[in-house]
Order: sequence, then structure tokens, then C-alpha cells
Amino acid sequence: MRRNLEISSSFGATISTGSFENSKPFYSVKEVYEDFVGDDNAIKARQQQLHDMCYSQFKAQAEMSNIERIEKQYQNLRFYTVNGNGKKYPGVTSIINMDKDFYIPQDELNQYAARGTLIHKQVEIFLKTGKWKAPKDIEECSFQYLSVIKGTLGLDFEDVNFRGFFEKYPFKVIETEKFVTNNEHQYCGRLDILGKIESSNKKDWSKIENIIFDEPIILDIKTSSTLDTMSGFTQQVAYAKAEGVKQVGLIHLTKNNKCGFAKPATTTNMERYWNLFLNKRREFRTRFGV
Repeated sequence: MRRNLEISSSFGATISTGSFENSKPFYSVKEVYEDFVGDDNAIKARQQQLHDMCYSQFKAQAEMSNIERIEKQYQNLRFYTVNGNGKKYPGVTSIINMDKDFYIPQDELNQYAARGTLIHKQVEIFLKTGKWKAPKDIEECSFQYLSVIKGTLGLDFEDVNFRGFFEKYPFKVIETEKFVTNNEHQYCGRLDILGKIESSNKKDWSKIENIIFDEPIILDIKTSSTLDTMSGFTQQVAYAKAEGVKQVGLIHLTKNNKCGFAKPATTTNMERYWNLFLNKRREFRTRFGV
């Protein structure tokens, strides 16, 4: 049966949990046919398809509104825009640390974070250029530098020693500060170092168990006084699963050792830490709805 026809559908509702109280997005679509071929069932089927398109747009807007609300309410949680379509995923560290309580003042936390950021940047520059820049000479980290030198804690940059670590535990750099995304479980983050420990240049890596030589490894710089391997491995394995990497390691730069660093901690027990992360991801989704 042929006929002139207009098929339309729409969907609108109130988002009571969005960043704007009781926002009411509305989506509508219309198609005009001059010579439509099909019966009433075909019309209903197409109308349902149009309705689903509108509903899908509404769901995406509801999710974005919820994320905006979470970002305003929980400033310690970080979301990243992914896939070039405006969709946002939570960061790995936000998922792992969502319920973590910090028992020191925020100002002191900021000083520790600024020191960690600057040391990470020093390492990144060194691995890319072979040159070690003083903190005061890294222009993009001038705010962090001032936060440390003018802070109340008297923190230092010279009490840890990445170059000494790198001399004893060399590795080939594949990439630094790589942004990774897992679309299946909807998370993302930025890893410190993707590298390879070469069998031709083992040095003290030969003393570390379970190293897979000549295969990619994700390495993370840790500058805290104590090393939390459980949290650290869970974080790195989340990155590794997104990249298809089978081993991870933690580089602990610490003033507690006279040399300024500790023996690296590594693991190939990916499933243990992956299951821990997936539990955290489910908890995050249950709590925040995203």
C-alpha cells in the first residue's frame, strides 16, 4: 500500500538528579514520505525506531547531567571526555579512591600532590630528552613548585633519585603519559610509562622475580613515604587491561632509603588485581550511577 505519510515520535522527561535542578530535555524527530510503502505494522515499527532514537539522546543527556552534578559535588573525582563524542568516563584513580579518607589537612595534601606532580614531570622530561631539569626550570609546573617551596611542610625534591634507579633498573621507553580507555567497562586514565625491560640490559632486574623480559610493562612512579602495592597494582592493572599488557611495576622513589629509591615492585598476577578493580568499578557505578 502506497500513501503520503508523516511519521514522528518524541521523548521528554525531567532529570531530577542533574546539575540543573529539574531540567527537562525534549527530543523529537519527524520523517515525511511522499510515497510510503508498508502497512500499519511497518508504520508502528518505524515510529518505535524514532522513539528509541529520542530516548537514546535523552539517556545520554541524563548521564552527562549526572556527571556534571558529581563533578561539582565531589571535586576529588575526575572524569575524562573520550571517543570524540562528548561522552565522559571516570578516571581509574577516582574509581579506586572514591571512598578513601585522608587524615591530613587539605593544604598538606596539596603540597604532597604538587611535589609528586613535579617529580613525575622531571622523570617524563628525562626519559624523553636524557636531560634532568631542576624543578624551578619547569615552567608548566611553576604553580606546583611554588606550592612546595612556600609550603609549611618543608618538602624537598632532592631526597629522591630516579636517575639512580634508572641506572640500576634500566628499561626501554615505548611511551610516556599515555591516555588509555576501556570502552567495555567505561573507564580511562593516564599511565606514567609504557616500557620494555630488555634481556640484553637486565642489570638489577635480574634479581626481580616474575619479570617477562622483552615484553611491554606498565611502570608507575610513586613518591609517597610508604608504598601501597595493593592500590598501586590495582591502578596499573586497570591500565594494562586497556592496553593488553601482561605485567606492571611500581617505581618507589623514597627518601626513606639513603639512595633515594627502593627495589621495584612488580606483578604478573593480573587477574587478582583486575577483579579488585572490577569490584571497585561496580561500586562506583552503584554509588554514582555512571
